[in-house]
Amino acid sequence: MQNDFTGMPAPPKRRESILKFGRSEPQPADSGGITSDMNALSRRLKLLEEGFSNLRRFFQVTEGNILAKNKHYSAEIKTINSDIMELRKELAEIRDKMMLVIRELQTVARRDEVKVLEKYINLWNPVKFVSHNEVQAIVQEILDSKRSDVLKEKQQ
Repeated sequence: MQNDFTGMPAPPKRRESILKFGRSEPQPADSGGITSDMNALSRRLKLLEEGFSNLRRFFQVTEGNILAKNKHYSAEIKTINSDIMELRKELAEIRDKMMLVIRELQTVARRDEVKVLEKYINLWNPVKFVSHNEVQAIVQEILDSKRSDVLKEKQQ
């Protein structure tokens, strides 16, 4: 091939390698296309930056919400644990009182024992029993009435 301007043959084309280290071929001077590409890239970059900013804010809000919920749940767990401990103490107290009632009930007379006592009481009929003072009063009354009878006989 020949160069159209000088009549000299064109220089041989270089073989392009896969990696183009340090070799850059001059780009044609298409300033309108480059500018529009740069503007498009600039817009895309701004959109990506805005998206990343929105994601960063979203994650910050989410992290804040998670921390607040964690604090709230920790407080609730502490409250529930204290309630559980209180319930355990109350349960232990109830158990102790039940054991005391059971021990007391073991010392109480059973139904059949009460029936035996009832039969003896009905047999003896203690309502008709007299106290010692009543017996003395009755004896004194009888003695007084005898004396008065004796005195009356003497007077007659």
